Amino acid sequence: MGNASARPRAAIVLALCLCAMPFSCGYAASKTARPVPESRDGRKPSPEPGIYHRLENGQSLSTLSRAYRVPVSTLIQVNRISDPNSIPAHTPIFIPGAVRVLPVSPGDSPGLDWPLRGRITTTFSAGGKHRHHEGIDIDGELGQRIRSAGPGTVIEAGRDGKYGNAILIDHGAGLTTFYAHASKLLVHAGDHVSRCQVIAEVGRSGNARGTHLHFETRRNGRPMNPLGLLNDSSVVAAAR
Repeated sequence: MGNASARPRAAIVLALCLCAMPFSCGYAASKTARPVPESRDGRKPSPEPGIYHRLENGQSLSTLSRAYRVPVSTLIQVNRISDPNSIPAHTPIFIPGAVRVLPVSPGDSPGLDWPLRGRITTTFSAGGKHRHHEGIDIDGELGQRIRSAGPGTVIEAGRDGKYGNAILIDHGAGLTTFYAHASKLLVHAGDHVSRCQVIAEVGRSGNARGTHLHFETRRNGRPMNPLGLLNDSSVVAAAR
């Protein structure tokens, strides 16, 4: 009798174990095979950190560049400014990497003025095999006046190969400006010039394909983007 009564109990225990096994394995399988949520695979990269600075009257990309220590070329690129001839006041400018809005005085300037008012036809680029342009080209009409970007001494004035009639001015502290493709030169080497003094007239000498001014700025012989040095340029915020 003792053995007979123990058999049913053993059978029941065995049945319970057998029934529990598939449920346990099934749960474990479903847990390991659970798909990765779509948000992990398809999530978009976080946007570039930075802030928006709203231009006030008289402020320019060059003043923002100095205040936030971001190159003017970067500001032009990230804000997709195709024609910096005129940026309306109150335009929001994205400053990559900035964490807060800084006070920017319209009076802060690097001391160089715009040598010619006109549309920028070729921008600055100091790198690359297929894109190398150490200044900017400013569209102009034949005979238009070209002015000195600042006070200084004329180092060279005359024919300069592919640049045609050209002028090189030393402004001190290692800063020089270069004006090329002129039709007529109005100063000579050794002359001292004042800010905004007329020094030449727009032309198409040298290898120029049209009438314009090729303008360069260099610091200790190293080419720099003129838009980062001009204080009264076409990238100044204009009142609406």
